[in-house]
Amino acid sequence: MIYLILIAVSLLLFGGFLLLTAVEKKRGLRVAGKIRNHLDARTSRTLFIVSHVDWSAFIKHLVVSVTERAAHDIAHAVLSVVRTLERLLTRAVKSLRERRGISAPLEDAEDGKLFERVLTRMRRTIRNTRRLKKED
Repeated sequence: MIYLILIAVSLLLFGGFLLLTAVEKKRGLRVAGKIRNHLDARTSRTLFIVSHVDWSAFIKHLVVSVTERAAHDIAHAVLSVVRTLERLLTRAVKSLRERRGISAPLEDAEDGKLFERVLTRMRRTIRNTRRLKKED
């Protein structure tokens, strides 16, 4: 029964199409012409794209982009977890050192002094550069 309904619907649609083309030919005017012209333009643009796109390169590019994005997101998540664990372990070591009475800083003292020396040198260089510009 379903086949008969489908066949009848397709015959009705085909008959409607033939009737529509006959009416348009007789009147010399398209029914819903503006909408159909817009639809025809979009259809022709879609057909142009479908026939001229290198689908294998497009799919390859899409797969590579998605893979890179997924790898980046996974690496970012892992890095966040590692940094969180580092903070927790740093706090644990600090509290254990405080319990034992060790007052050594967690960071190397030489690194802090080196950083201060670099900052001082940068400030001095910027100050000297500004003086030279004012003198010119």
